[in-house]
Amino acid sequence: MRSCCHVAAPVRRAGLASRVRATGVANAPWRRAFHQAKARFTTIDRKGVPVSYETEIRIGDAHEAYIYIEPDVGDAIRSGIARQLGGFGLTQGATGKLALRFHHGSLHFAHKSLPLPRVDIDRDLPRQSGSYSDVSPATLWLSGNWHAITLDGSPDESFERASRESAQELRVALEKLKDH
Repeated sequence: MRSCCHVAAPVRRAGLASRVRATGVANAPWRRAFHQAKARFTTIDRKGVPVSYETEIRIGDAHEAYIYIEPDVGDAIRSGIARQLGGFGLTQGATGKLALRFHHGSLHFAHKSLPLPRVDIDRDLPRQSGSYSDVSPATLWLSGNWHAITLDGSPDESFERASRESAQELRVALEKLKDH
């Protein structure tokens, strides 16, 4: 059942246009439908005990390679990984992202070197660029009203990158306007 749409209107600016051509985002959809679904989030509490709970997610159509999770789940993934690795292995940059992997056999996202925290979903996501591997690289995007997890190399990754870079550029422009 289609519940809502995430819409990012194209922005007409020279800087973004050149980046769109360079990254191939021009072919990425500017509108995506998504569906409400449930996922199981499992992490380790402060005592080292695994804890699981069901959480609501948004997931694309069968040909799409993304999910949206609530920000508290995304933040818990980041802090759980940081706590276990002592801050190492976090690839967070200005755009606030974290490298994960999607395991096609067990249908879950996790860090490459840790079994927990993880997010289990109820269906497979499409493998990218002819890969027959059981594991696909993924990115957790740690900003916005909902945090996204996309499979690397997918049009959905390009969509999220363009959307979040545009949001960052607009945030900077808004701050400049406030100063005048």
